[in-house]
Amino acid sequence: MYTDKEFIGQKIKDFRKKQKLSQAELAEKVGLSDKHIGRIEAGKYIPSCINFLNIIETLDINISEFGINIDEPKDETRSELLKLIYTASDKELKIFLNILKVLKEK
Repeated sequence: MYTDKEFIGQKIKDFRKKQKLSQAELAEKVGLSDKHIGRIEAGKYIPSCINFLNIIETLDINISEFGINIDEPKDETRSELLKLIYTASDKELKIFLNILKVLKEK
């Protein structure tokens, strides 16, 4: 049975191999070290949100492979918001969070 880190790492490894990329080649494409990619694939590290999104974009992995379904949300507004969150940079995420906190206080 996989832990979340192992599950994510194994999926990344499987798709990397399907793309016929080495860990070093993937690392170069996403701006990480090959050792970091190796640790992610081994289930020792979990990638940050932005690194995760860069990896799955580079490997052309549909996010649904990880049990995240943004294609069939409860409604269109929720779908649009989730897509913004999943594609946001770290800086944008902080801005979104601050805006939402202010709006929730009202």
